[in-house]
Amino acid sequence: MIQRIQSLYLLVVAILFVSVLFCPIMNFSQAETMFELTINGIEKINSNPVFVLMQTPLLTALCFIIVVISILTIFCYKNRILQLRLTIFNIVLMVGYYALLAVYLYVATKDYGVELYPRLGIIFPLIGAILSYLAFRAIAKDEA
Repeated sequence: MIQRIQSLYLLVVAILFVSVLFCPIMNFSQAETMFELTINGIEKINSNPVFVLMQTPLLTALCFIIVVISILTIFCYKNRILQLRLTIFNIVLMVGYYALLAVYLYVATKDYGVELYPRLGIIFPLIGAILSYLAFRAIAKDEA
């Protein structure tokens, strides 16, 4: 299964999205208050205990779905047409991840003047989409 390059790409996509579950996506501040966007929600980080401003369950669910589809796509190596479709669907979900992330950020910051500080976790879905595209090309090449 992991003998082909597309399987390696899809495995890295799954690993990237599992790491998104554990690393912060973005920090932002308003005056002296610092907030952190993680997969679990937007949290006020300079208070004790940590105060959750907004939950992000759709973002969490989308992350889990992308991981499951990436792993499922690896195991569909005998049916390349299904692999192609699942890979395209996964790329669409990754674009949807960024759209949903933008909606959450807009809702959380629409009334406040905030400064955004992107973290490393914000580029993982972009890298995942690029790797999924490379996997798509490799699967299509095998099918041809």
